[in-house]
Amino acid sequence: MSRIFILFAFLTTTFFIGGATHKSFPTNDLWKEDVLNKSNAGEEVFSHIIDIAYDLYKPLADMNNESLTINKKWNDPTVNANCSRFMGTVTINMFGGLFRRQEITPEGFALVLCHEIGHAYGGTPYLSTWRKMSAEGQADYYGAKDCHHNIMDKLNLQESEVGPLSFIDETCDEHFTGKRYDTCVRGLQSGQSLANLLATIKKEDQPSYLTPDPTVVNETLLSYPATIQCRLDTYYAGVLQQSRPLCWFKP
Repeated sequence: MSRIFILFAFLTTTFFIGGATHKSFPTNDLWKEDVLNKSNAGEEVFSHIIDIAYDLYKPLADMNNESLTINKKWNDPTVNANCSRFMGTVTINMFGGLFRRQEITPEGFALVLCHEIGHAYGGTPYLSTWRKMSAEGQADYYGAKDCHHNIMDKLNLQESEVGPLSFIDETCDEHFTGKRYDTCVRGLQSGQSLANLLATIKKEDQPSYLTPDPTVVNETLLSYPATIQCRLDTYYAGVLQQSRPLCWFKP
């Protein structure tokens, strides 16, 4: 085998690993159910949410001496989102197929985007230390704790209805007042929205904030938490500014 071929193989492998993408949801075929209406007014909200996130996080990318790109793939039916960091560029892909899912509210879509931003800027624990890409649970936690309410502060959306509403109202009323109460409600509703989509993908029952995962891990999980309930618990902890759940995080 020639040295040139070996060098090419090494560079190709390095590029592949370095540019690996991290997705919000498991691979699925829900794209087959997508119906794109070219006149759908939802594209405006889809684009507006992405623009807000870009404006909020471009300064952080600049401080990190890298560029940030958030691609608006409205016509793509993919029911997912992904993020990669390579050669000084963070690239996030957001798909219209995700936004159009009946389980996903606009606020829920924003939380997915925050999950992807969380991979790039959510901190430890890392999936990849040298690329500083945050673990799946940390991306969920950062998205709900630090990113989502910042986007909600700049959006003007009508109230959505993703239950259990009485529990969400009572919980947020206990912890926050004023505008932070509203963003708390939207945050918890968004978490439920994402969990409902995960339940559809995995063909499982929808989880609930009323039934937290009792699992206590022996070591921090870097991949997706083992249960949908654990991811929902992570959204809850982030919105309420609480510690990361023990169902995936080992202090």
